[in-house]
Amino acid sequence: MIEVRFHGRGGQGAKIASRILGRSGFLCGLYAQDFALFGAERRGAPVISFTRLSAGPVEERGPIDRPDLIVVMDDSLTEEAPGQVFHGVNDRTPILVNTEPARLQASLTHLPPANYAAIDLNAIARRHIGKAIVSATAAGAAAKSIPAITLDSLAQAVRAEVAEFGSAPDLIDKNIAAAREAYERAPAIDLAHLPAAGPTAETALETPPYLASSQFAGPTIRQRANAALRVTGNWRIERPEIDLAKCKRCFLCYLYCPEAAMRLDAENFPHVDYEHCKGCMICYEECPTDAITRRLET
Repeated sequence: MIEVRFHGRGGQGAKIASRILGRSGFLCGLYAQDFALFGAERRGAPVISFTRLSAGPVEERGPIDRPDLIVVMDDSLTEEAPGQVFHGVNDRTPILVNTEPARLQASLTHLPPANYAAIDLNAIARRHIGKAIVSATAAGAAAKSIPAITLDSLAQAVRAEVAEFGSAPDLIDKNIAAAREAYERAPAIDLAHLPAAGPTAETALETPPYLASSQFAGPTIRQRANAALRVTGNWRIERPEIDLAKCKRCFLCYLYCPEAAMRLDAENFPHVDYEHCKGCMICYEECPTDAITRRLET
C-alpha cells in the first residue's frame, strides 16, 4: 500500500488533490481511500488530506502517520505548521514542495532531514489556469511516483472531479493540462523500494489526551479576544490593492470582507489590513468601480 499526505491551505484544493489521486488509482484498478482533515479556520488555514492506494483492500482507517510521500502545496507551512508537515517523517521520506528549487535549497538548513524535491506548482497552475489553484497540479505531481497510474487515468480523474463543481469545459481542460505538465515535470520516486530510513519525527496528529477525559468536553480557550493576535497575512497568495482615486466609498469591500480585514480611515476610505487579509479577493470581485486590483505576492 502507498500512503500519500497532502499539506495545503484552505482554498488551494488539498482535498480535491487527494480525491483526484484516489480516483486516478481507482481507474487503474487499485483500491483507493481519500479524506481530509480541517481545522477551525477558513480560507488559508492549514489543511491535511490523505490518499491510500493499494493492490488489495484498504483495511486501515484514520490519518496517515508514516507517509510514503508528502506533497506540500504551500512552502510556508514547513515553518508555520512543522508539527503537521513533518509528522512521521524520516530522512528518506520523499517530500515534494511547491516552490522554486533555489528557494527550497536556501531553506534546507532549517528543515528536518528528508528527501526533498521542489516543483513550482503555482507557476504551472498560473500558466494553464490563470490562478494558483494547485489541486490538479499537486495530484499530477504525486501520481508520477505511483507506477500504476497513467496519464490517461489522471486526465479522466481531473475531468470527473473538477466537473463536480460545475466548471466550464474550458476550465476543466485547463486543469487537465496543468496536471499533465506537473506529472511530466515531477521527479519519479520509487516508493516501493525506498532504502532503510532513520528514526521518524515526533508525531503531532494524535488527539490530545485530555479530549478523552470526562473533565473536558473539548479544547478550552481561556483568553478573551485573541483573534487579532493571530497574523494570517502570510497565508495569502494574492493581495488586493486599492486605488483611492477611484474609490466611491460605497463600503462594499468593508461589508463583504469575511475576515474584517478592511479598515476605514477618518474620511471613510477603506484600507487593507495586510496582517490579517487572507487574499480571498472578494473585495476585488465586489468593487463596482474597479478601484481594487489583484497582485501576486512576492
